[in-house]
Order: sequence, then structure tokens, then C-alpha cells
Amino acid sequence: MPFSDLSDDILLEIALCIKEHTTWLGFAALNSRCRAAALSAWLAIGRKFIIIGDHHTSTVKALKEPTKELMNVIRKIHVSSSDIIETANKSKFGLSHLKNLIIGSTMLDTLRFSRASHQQFPLIIILNFLASLQTHPSVLPDTQLNLQIRVLKLREISCCFEDCSNISPIGLAGLEILHINWWRWSDTKERRSSVTACDVLAKMIKATRYTLQSLKIDLGDLEALRKFDIRMLAGNEDDVDAWKKLRKLRVSIDVDSRSQLSDLVGTMEVIADMFPNLEKLELITDVWAYDDMIRYTPDILEPLSKLKSLHHLHLALDFERDSKDELHEDHDFKWYNRCLHRRYAATQAIANVCPITRCYWLHKDSEVNEQPYRFIIENESAAGRPGASDPSRSEGQTGSRVVKAKKSWWMEPDWDGSVIEDLPCEAVGTSAEDYATSDSDESVSRR
Repeated sequence: MPFSDLSDDILLEIALCIKEHTTWLGFAALNSRCRAAALSAWLAIGRKFIIIGDHHTSTVKALKEPTKELMNVIRKIHVSSSDIIETANKSKFGLSHLKNLIIGSTMLDTLRFSRASHQQFPLIIILNFLASLQTHPSVLPDTQLNLQIRVLKLREISCCFEDCSNISPIGLAGLEILHINWWRWSDTKERRSSVTACDVLAKMIKATRYTLQSLKIDLGDLEALRKFDIRMLAGNEDDVDAWKKLRKLRVSIDVDSRSQLSDLVGTMEVIADMFPNLEKLELITDVWAYDDMIRYTPDILEPLSKLKSLHHLHLALDFERDSKDELHEDHDFKWYNRCLHRRYAATQAIANVCPITRCYWLHKDSEVNEQPYRFIIENESAAGRPGASDPSRSEGQTGSRVVKAKKSWWMEPDWDGSVIEDLPCEAVGTSAEDYATSDSDESVSRR
């Protein structure tokens, strides 16, 4: 329904509804004549997810019979309930309706599946559904439909990987952004082999290797995936175009002394060779036992030097055991400072071999308490004045790299003023700041 066909009182009603409601379920209160128009306006203005999970009769009707205006503004769809696969109840929004919505949405680029309450979406249903989009009759023979879907996010879905071992991941081909988040509360009752689980996950990810620009894998302490290794994503020797477009890589996973990822130097060499164009690398290895913490070694400088475009590095490594300097009491500010000194030296060494502008370290002490250490790196001009951070700095550029620490809570003078006098470098910002950088996947380029 065009907005020009609506009266002023209806337009006012739509505006008030958009202002007051944060979820699209609220549009059920609107007059049926303007509900679709309100949904369209809300989606167009905020680029919100349209959430499929509550099955309210009015919103089901709006999505089952979407208007042209609504189809033209849907950019993101979030399926938050497995009830969608229960198609026996005709009043519900089923997979067939979801498929038609995806096919007809001209602006759609993001699809997200996640658990709702105690319900989980079976992985096998998702893989088969995405594959079915490839063979939809409205798609031209020489066109891959999933080029339209740039972003796929899977969060806390059912992890019955054994059911998927023979399922083709063709529906993931063409993705530019893939986020996978599975943690310990996921349903793993059916798991029998962590090797099978890792193989299925690797096969899914490898299906995106020619187009993917951002990959985030957060696996927590999910035991079935503890044997996952970056090396599983390697292609054949003649697969020369694999992973050339990948710019952002995040892997967060539990490890122990038996994990392949505990071989830090070998893992960094594989990453540098497999993903040569990385701009952001986050390798967050978590442990249950302090003795399993992966130790820092300067041997990682060689593989890091190959990443000529890297500007953001985030690692979780231990420096203290080799220094025989472990925490013995809480709020030991001088110990915090010694930890900062060690990571400052490592950051400076890394900054000398690759063009990073952000270097973050996640530290776990012997009591497994987490403490972040964050650094920014700037280029100092030949005249000795710090210049702006420049990730494109070339090897021949004159001047040195200046490393500065982001201020943490324990650096405030209210705690121990003597610590401030012995910091390894200038501390910038305030401890109240949000240190997260603006580096979202919204900046990943479109075709």
C-alpha cells in the first residue's frame, strides 16, 4: 500500500506505533489497512530484523501475504523458533512461507537462525532449507540465489552433527559473512563423535571459501567441537582462489594440551598462509585449567610478518609462567603493571613486523580471572611527532611505531598512584570507556 494513499490520521498512527514499539509484534495493534505499510516503514527506517517466532495471527497474515512495499524493504530475517517446521498447523508461518518471503524480498541480505527459550533449530533442517533455495523454480539456471543472502548467522541451534554428515552444504556457497555461535548449553545429547562434528562444521565453512569476507566461530566449551582446527579449512593444492577474500577471522574455542590449536606457532603459520589478506584476527583460546593456557613465544613474529594488511590483533596468551611471576594475591597492582610491561614489549615487537593499529591481549591469571590489556599503535613521523594510525603503512615509510596502552581500572590514581609512574608507555583514554573498536561487519564490501 503506497503511503500517498493513506490519510493523515493513519500516517500519524503509523508514526506513533513506530516510535513506541521495538518489536514488530506491536504492529498487531494497528488497523489492518495500514499494518503492512507500518511494517514497511519500520523496516526501511531502522533496517531491523523481521523476527519470525511468535506466530501472532495478525503478523502471520502480514508475512504470509506480504505486500510489494513490505517485500521491497525486508533486509534481515531472524527465525527464532523451531515451531516454523511444524507445518501441520496451517495458521503458523512455516518453512514454505519463509521460502517465499526470501525469494520475493528484493533487498534481503541477512538470515539468522537462533534458539528461543528451550527450543532449538535442527542444523539438518537449516542445511536442507538453504540447499532448497538453490533449486527454486523462479531462479534462472545460471543464477545462484544465495548470492542475494550475504550474511548467515547461526546461534545456539541443535548440534546433532551426525545427522548432517551426508548433507551437502551447497546452500552456504556465496556467503560473504558467516557467524557460528555454539556454547555449552546447546543440545548435544546425540553427539557420538567429536571428529564427525568437526568434519561437518569444517565442510559447512569450506563451502564459503571463494566469497567469504568475515568468519566468526564462537564454540565455547562445547566438547563435541573441541578438536576443531583451522587446518580443517584448507583446500586442495590447486584451490588457489580459496580464502583470498577473507578479511576478518575470529575463532573462540576451548582448548587443552591435546588440542591442535595449542601449537601456537604452527597455527599462526597456517593462518598466515591460508588467509593472506586478513585485516582483523582474533584467536581466543579458553581453558579450564591454568596450566593449559597457551604461552606466548616470539616465534609467532615470523608468520605475523606475512600478514601485510593486518590492523587488528586479539590473542589470549600466557606470559607469566615463563617469567615465574604468577599472581599470589588479589589487587596486586604492581603485578598488573608487570603483566602490562610484558605485553607492551610483545606488542612493540609485533608492531615492528606488521601494520597493526590495535593489539588486544586477554589474560587469565592462575585463579582463571580475566584481565584485558589493550594497546593502540600509531606511526611516529620522522620529526618525532606521533601521526594518525595508518593500517596501510608501507615497509619503506620512515619513522617508528608508537605503542600506547588503553587505560584500565587499576591505572587510576585512586588505587595506587605509584603504579602510574612506572607504566611502560603512555596510557590513553579513561577506564570508563568502551574499548571495542568500530569494526563491525556492516563495513564488509558489497559486490
